[in-house]
Amino acid sequence: MRFQSCTAPALAQSDGFQLGGSVSVGGIRVDDGDAVDASKLNEYRDLSNGLLTGFDLTGRGNRYWLNAFGENLGRDDMYLTARGGVYDVFRYRISSDSLKHNFLFNGITPYDNAGSTNQTSPAFPRLDTATWNGLEIGYKRRDTGGFVELQALNPWYFRADASQVTTTGTKPGASSQGLSPTNGFVELAFPVEYKTKNTTLEAGYNTKTIHAAISWMLSKFDNDHESFNWTNGFLGNGTDTSYLGPDNKYSRLAGNATFRKLPLGSTLAVRFTKDELESNAALATTVLNTAGAIAQTGPNVGSFNGKVDNETFTAALASAPARNLDTRMYYNYYKRDDKSTRIEYNSALGVFDNEPFSYKKNNWGIDAFYKINRGNRLGAGYDYLDTKRERFDFDRTKDKRFFVEYKNSMMDNLAARVKYTSLKRDSDFLLANDGVDANDRLFWNRFLQAFDAANLDQDQWKLTLDFNPVDVVDISVEAFSKKNKYRDQILGRLKDDRREIYVSASYVAPAGARFTVFGDVEDVKYDSRHRVVGTATAPGAYDPSTAPTATNYNWEGTAKDRNWAFGVAVEVPVMPRLMLKVSAMQYKTDGSVDFASQQAVTSPTYPVPISLYDDTKRTSLNVRAVFELDKKVSITGGYAHERFTFNDAGYEGYRNTIPAANRADSYLTGLYANPQYKANIIYGLVTYRF
Repeated sequence: MRFQSCTAPALAQSDGFQLGGSVSVGGIRVDDGDAVDASKLNEYRDLSNGLLTGFDLTGRGNRYWLNAFGENLGRDDMYLTARGGVYDVFRYRISSDSLKHNFLFNGITPYDNAGSTNQTSPAFPRLDTATWNGLEIGYKRRDTGGFVELQALNPWYFRADASQVTTTGTKPGASSQGLSPTNGFVELAFPVEYKTKNTTLEAGYNTKTIHAAISWMLSKFDNDHESFNWTNGFLGNGTDTSYLGPDNKYSRLAGNATFRKLPLGSTLAVRFTKDELESNAALATTVLNTAGAIAQTGPNVGSFNGKVDNETFTAALASAPARNLDTRMYYNYYKRDDKSTRIEYNSALGVFDNEPFSYKKNNWGIDAFYKINRGNRLGAGYDYLDTKRERFDFDRTKDKRFFVEYKNSMMDNLAARVKYTSLKRDSDFLLANDGVDANDRLFWNRFLQAFDAANLDQDQWKLTLDFNPVDVVDISVEAFSKKNKYRDQILGRLKDDRREIYVSASYVAPAGARFTVFGDVEDVKYDSRHRVVGTATAPGAYDPSTAPTATNYNWEGTAKDRNWAFGVAVEVPVMPRLMLKVSAMQYKTDGSVDFASQQAVTSPTYPVPISLYDDTKRTSLNVRAVFELDKKVSITGGYAHERFTFNDAGYEGYRNTIPAANRADSYLTGLYANPQYKANIIYGLVTYRF
């Protein structure tokens, strides 16, 4: 309001500047008393009881303009932005976006000073949770920045962007207590104190036929806590250390150009980037042993110098070489060169090396669309991707993708589009001869291929319908199907299917009421095969084709997920000045895992079906009424109900401790143990427009 009463009149005298907008003040009250852990309800938002405020400003003059907006002032999810400038001279934008990411309320931990860089505990075992400390996990994130762009030298322009992202608090994490899965683990609150500073400078030239620009970006990430200490109960109550992300610096040089109105109605776009990511971190040279003493790890260097260079180049030519014909040709190049330090640990357990990751991608394609007549359009295209990578299991893959698409709009009130895409991936598998014989555990590698790079046949269909039977009714339908079959796969993922259908409809009544409904169903299924080896000395133990026994056998799993979403919204003008808005939505996931074995064997490791496999349901109801008291004042009142339920076999019988022999106990904080909640929310706002 000070801006309106002081700055606006000064502008108005010389520029005819006029400022308008609105200011809103109200409050919110939330009842979530039934929630054991309300962090899921508040995961990305601030629903604490208290004041609600906001504003929206618009200013226009002969030379100057301004837009400003703010909401949730003073709350954890506050947002502020302002845009403005002088017409044809410059423009600017400043903003501040805050977020609180909550992970856990009302948790417990056996550690003192949880979330700090030195988390200690009295001597383990510590199985009596009554002696533990309370714990909350979450961090605050704020992104503040803006840009200014000089336009006075048109067609040239110059732009500068700057921002700073600060993150402070804690995040969930865990650590094993020993080198074996049977040594137990602990859940910890990792300290978070990040700051990222970003700066971008850009210069460009823009006309109706040419756009060209070059930019340089620098981003620096600072982590005040690159490691923290904690008491390890399994390793003799010694002080253990966990290492977090080190400081790093990222820089990028980019250029792009677009040329329009070329022969054959063509437009050519090209772009290149060259960037570099660097970081440095000291390496740990000692570890704890079972007596709580220090043992040497023997790295060949004292520090890790990370350096990754990336180069990209893209060119695309879109043309209209003939009437009713549109074509596009493109080429994409990507190179990632990992120049980081090669490290070798010569520990008592053997030699361990880090794995650099470099790759090169060459991608080209062509597609064409032909308009047969007024209501029929046919298109087809081919895409080829050749990837060479520095990886232990696959060093090269070739993806060949083909699509055909048909669109029909012959009827004025109906438009339909169907698209089929086929993908075939051929890979070079490097582990096909691993292992000496079927009793060498490396022999397993011959049959287990990572599905992200394995040979693949994929079929994909997509159907879209838009139907308007009458002017006041809109109906849309989208259907999607994708099937992946991994060729030559013996163990691991064999195939997966995904199907989805989405339907929405809306109706606008002559009196101004609006009714909207939508529904979405998605099915996902993953089929996989695995092998249990309980007796490694049995003949052919690591060969999946060996006849099954009670301890060595293959088993197959089918994981299924079905997701539903349904919603309805109604807007009704109850009175000339009163608008009622009601909406209800429900999201539901239903998962399961089914198992099958080669034979009915008696084995302690034989898997059993899981029916409660990440089953969730979220239901929400919102009722909002807006009453226009007069042209300047409106009153908004609302009620919202939310309910979230969660069932998963992995959390049945949850407890904070898992006792074990020889100090190999595990300690849990309650993270994700009770995400379910039920909340009733009441809020109100008074808005004044000027």
